[in-house]
Amino acid sequence: MLAALRSRAEQLQQKRQADILFVFDCTASMQGEIDTLKDTIIAFAESIQRDGVRARVGLIEYRDRLINEEHTVHRFGGEVFTQDVAAFRHIVGNLRASGGGDEPESAYDALLEATRQPFHPESQHVLVLITDAPPHQKDREVQSIDTLIEAFRQAPIHQFYPVINTRDVRCQQTYLRLYESSCRGAAFDMGKGEDFKERAAHFQRTLMQLGKTISTATR
Repeated sequence: MLAALRSRAEQLQQKRQADILFVFDCTASMQGEIDTLKDTIIAFAESIQRDGVRARVGLIEYRDRLINEEHTVHRFGGEVFTQDVAAFRHIVGNLRASGGGDEPESAYDALLEATRQPFHPESQHVLVLITDAPPHQKDREVQSIDTLIEAFRQAPIHQFYPVINTRDVRCQQTYLRLYESSCRGAAFDMGKGEDFKERAAHFQRTLMQLGKTISTATR
């Protein structure tokens, strides 16, 4: 009986899988968040694993396509997603915040690219957007948020978490509409202010809270 229960628990755990794709604004103002993600990603992944979720992670970096700054889909041994958190941390550690010009940035096109990635069919498909800027309402490819909403539905994207400046009405009106219209999600505040240590600590807490939220939502 005990063996049967243990086998059932293992089967349930195997079914709790998540492919988590970070879509990261790497413009000039974001170096602090890049460094904090590098320092926190191992604890983030371990927290999800302790909650019984088998997770793979991936990364898209973006800036502003309207000034010819193309997004990059990073690969790990040729694959978009990896369970090797140390390899992911290494890639994040090599990111450098630069460019972008004035707000807004090309989040819409980067998110559209994210919906095209090879998520495992039996996993929860999770997008985490990290940005301090609103998106171009007309990007190079995405000309309307409705295009992105439909792409989320078709992929499908099951969970979407924008980590943003929640006090910015422009962000609220756009990023939040994506999960309200197409999938499960919640907005997280990345923190604000000139004190770098305070912002970094806030963002670190946000990432750990995000990990718990993903674990709870992954069934």
